[in-house]
Amino acid sequence: MTDIQAATESIVAATSHPVSVQLINQGAGIWGNVATGLITGLLTGGITLTGIWLTHYFTLKRERQASEDKMKKELHYIATELVFMLERYADGCVRVVTDDGQDDDAPQPERKAVTNYPELNLIDVSGDWRTLEPRLMYRIRELSVLQDEAHRAIAYAAEFSDPPWHKDYFRERQYQFTRLGIKAVILAVRLRKATGMPETRLTGHDEWSAVSVFRKVWRRERALRAAEAARNREWNQAEIPDGMSNQ
Repeated sequence: MTDIQAATESIVAATSHPVSVQLINQGAGIWGNVATGLITGLLTGGITLTGIWLTHYFTLKRERQASEDKMKKELHYIATELVFMLERYADGCVRVVTDDGQDDDAPQPERKAVTNYPELNLIDVSGDWRTLEPRLMYRIRELSVLQDEAHRAIAYAAEFSDPPWHKDYFRERQYQFTRLGIKAVILAVRLRKATGMPETRLTGHDEWSAVSVFRKVWRRERALRAAEAARNREWNQAEIPDGMSNQ
């Protein structure tokens, strides 16, 4: 628009110049005809140039608007995919978190888990990841890595868990999938807010909503793990009694 305004001002300046006014006022005659032709040419050229600029400006505006509309549609598409994928994953995490196991049929029964782990497979997402805010995209993609780390932590706990109840194993399962479930819910909520979707049912205040289940286990584990860490510090910092260091 600045170029258009400048062109208009130059045309007005040319027609209002004293020489131009004088030539126009001279009426008929060769110089008057020449002046009239020059000024007419200037006006015609300026109007043509202004028309070209206007056409270019509005074309760019339409293209920009079309690009923004396409980006918004792509964002809503991938957000819808991811929201329901993350919320299904969070529901699966709830089932693991509430699984205290069942005794098997052996003569000396052992406690076995009855719920399989949910899997978050982001390869199935067909939308354009580039439409997401970079940090949000990073956190969603990170979940797959955290999921693998959780599986390793649970497998390690299973190796040293005491039979027949395997309490440490079940605690680790519940803790790890509480962490994953909380992250999945938070990301789903952020996606919903970013695209104007309705609120998720997972954040309800009833006892068995996903967030309520996660909160209960998270508080329990924070207290237990803080106490365990304190005991480990005391053990590591314990002084060796005099005379025992040489034995």
